[in-house]
Amino acid sequence: MAMKKNDNEDVVVAEAPFTYQATSKNAQNDTHEKLVSESDYVELSRLVIEHTFRADNGHANTLDELYAENGELILPGVELRGRLAIREWGQQIVKNAPWRLIRHVCGNMRFISTGSNTAEGVVVLTVFMVTGQDAATTIPLTVGEDHDRYIRTEEGWKFISRKWVELFTRGDVLNVQ
Repeated sequence: MAMKKNDNEDVVVAEAPFTYQATSKNAQNDTHEKLVSESDYVELSRLVIEHTFRADNGHANTLDELYAENGELILPGVELRGRLAIREWGQQIVKNAPWRLIRHVCGNMRFISTGSNTAEGVVVLTVFMVTGQDAATTIPLTVGEDHDRYIRTEEGWKFISRKWVELFTRGDVLNVQ
């Protein structure tokens, strides 16, 4: 890191491009993780945000477009394999959403290169949801992580797999099957 002195304060400025290698704590042998390139980070972030935008705005029936043909979406109580299964599930969500209002807030996105055209990532999601006639609240329904695997296709990055891992919940019961 480089230090720049301003008239009023010291500012820490990270040198670019940022490269990082970390030892994977899950590996038997010492292996190193390599963050994706800056351009891939932007493209993968856009893919993640597009997924949440569609889910939040009544377009879950188009989520399959963001997945590879054999992609999978794993949620509590439901494992969807293939674009057709994801599309049919999304159509059911649009027809009969178990919520009146939902918003997913993405954060702490981290993407690791696993090959020239593959990557893995973890995205922290804070989910706010209103069901029935309940008043909207600033208390999240749940906070968790999406554990993702991606592949670069001719159309751009796609999900190979997306698995929800719940970390915290306020205890509401919701059926998304």
